[in-house]
Amino acid sequence: MKRTKLLSLLLVFVLVGSLALTACGGEDNGSTDEGKDDSSSKELAEEQVLKMNWNSEPPSLDPQISQDATSSRILIDTLDGLIRLNEEGLPEEGSAMAESWEINEDGTEYIFHLRDANWSDGEPVTAQDFEYSWLRGLDPKTASTYAYMLYDIVNAEAYNSGDIKDPAEVGIKAEDEKTLKVTLKAPNPAFLSKLQNSIFLPARQDKVEEWGEKYASDVEYMVSNGAFKVTEWEHENKLVMEKNDNYWDVENVTLEKIEGIMTSDPNTIINLYETGELDVINVPSQYLEKYKDDLIKSPEASTFYYTFNTENEFFKNAKIRKAFSMSIDREKIQEARTEGIVPPAWAFVPPGIPGPGDKTFREANGELLKDVGNGASAEEAKKLLEEGLEEIGKTVEDMNGIKFLTFDSENSLQRAQIWQQYWKENLGVEVGIDTATFKVKIDRENKKDFAFSYSGWVGDYNDPMTFMDMWITDGPQNTAGWSNEEYDKLIEKAQTTTGEERMQAMMDAEKILMDEMVVSPTDHSVKIYLQNPKVHGIVRLPLAITNGYKTAYITK
Repeated sequence: MKRTKLLSLLLVFVLVGSLALTACGGEDNGSTDEGKDDSSSKELAEEQVLKMNWNSEPPSLDPQISQDATSSRILIDTLDGLIRLNEEGLPEEGSAMAESWEINEDGTEYIFHLRDANWSDGEPVTAQDFEYSWLRGLDPKTASTYAYMLYDIVNAEAYNSGDIKDPAEVGIKAEDEKTLKVTLKAPNPAFLSKLQNSIFLPARQDKVEEWGEKYASDVEYMVSNGAFKVTEWEHENKLVMEKNDNYWDVENVTLEKIEGIMTSDPNTIINLYETGELDVINVPSQYLEKYKDDLIKSPEASTFYYTFNTENEFFKNAKIRKAFSMSIDREKIQEARTEGIVPPAWAFVPPGIPGPGDKTFREANGELLKDVGNGASAEEAKKLLEEGLEEIGKTVEDMNGIKFLTFDSENSLQRAQIWQQYWKENLGVEVGIDTATFKVKIDRENKKDFAFSYSGWVGDYNDPMTFMDMWITDGPQNTAGWSNEEYDKLIEKAQTTTGEERMQAMMDAEKILMDEMVVSPTDHSVKIYLQNPKVHGIVRLPLAITNGYKTAYITK
């Protein structure tokens, strides 16, 4: 196998590729900047203002419409759901609007008892707020991309699909002002962990009806029941939050203000950090070496991967998909680009996600791609490609010019150029690179207007199902257009069973996914930060959701 050009590319592109989330791991389930932090042992700064970077404009701060990481970072601080996850990523009783809850013996009925709390305008937070919001998320008219997160609930999927018209038939019921009853169609041990996702956060029915589409679109169209409220929003430029004096736990909120700018320019970000105008930043990849002794590394329950369009004339063939995956040397790329910080991916579910017994899912199901090739099997990969092409009546020359779709960032382009060179040298295929903005890329994938593309997914809750149910037939995240009856049955089994039987069904399903090579995992992300040493108490979860800045504070 020729290595010269590949080595040159790797030396040029020693960049961390997995510092951004598209949706959307490590052995830790959660981390703080310095473990469990106690502000009482440190002298607080007089000015409690955190200066940070949102990176981009939040597309929507309406909790039932929001679907991106930037918006989630803001929503978790401005809206309190029923639960909050603790530093270990587990739901903690009494941490949010639900002061307590009860679960029946078979695990299908949850009774949540809400605490006394008010919205930022003084109105009480009620169980009806949650009943309305969850049903709103399921209402087909809302068109929420995260509606499937509620499908554990009786008749939720049928209502969302329009098969049931009456929301009263859904298992969500406010029994009184402070009691919410939720009935599941089958027990799901991950249900509580889902409840910090934005679709489960409350919206105000009276304000949604009054403001319509303007709801949560600007400061004057927002109400909050969280630790902070948005007080200034210069779109595409700046968003400021201040402490919500009506918050039920305000006495435990130390920060007075969070000032957030919106920039993605690496040099600007570093300059603002060095001059003290930003307190916390994601480190631009080209500055890793400079700040290597000061980096905060936070493993992320994520997988980045190629999605193969199984409706494409070439990638409908599993052997061709496998050949493209086998020809990449994941270990070499990650070592060169990230100095070993970001691990290669050998299966779809990332490390750290719980599995059967006391094992993680990854430990129990193994590294499924290790035996499929790791860039060292060029001859095997080319042989497989030729077999696949013969099966569909095509040649290698026919594949020349096929396009790989990726994001329009410099980093994504550089990564794609490395892969492009591997495909050329190991398969003999000249692959073109097609870049697009996030919005356009997602639209093209949904319309199947691509051959194969670079994608990423971060877990929405701490369970393998947040990765496994993506690939069911006609699933909202199944941009591969793949359908496998056995896979669907296994996921359905996992959704209706518990314990080791449930885990085994998901492990068997993942083996099918990897054997079919519908997606080709490349790496698992590690978020890398720089943080002002005077800033403390930030809890970083490895999930798509965050824990916000409720517990953050600044010392002298």
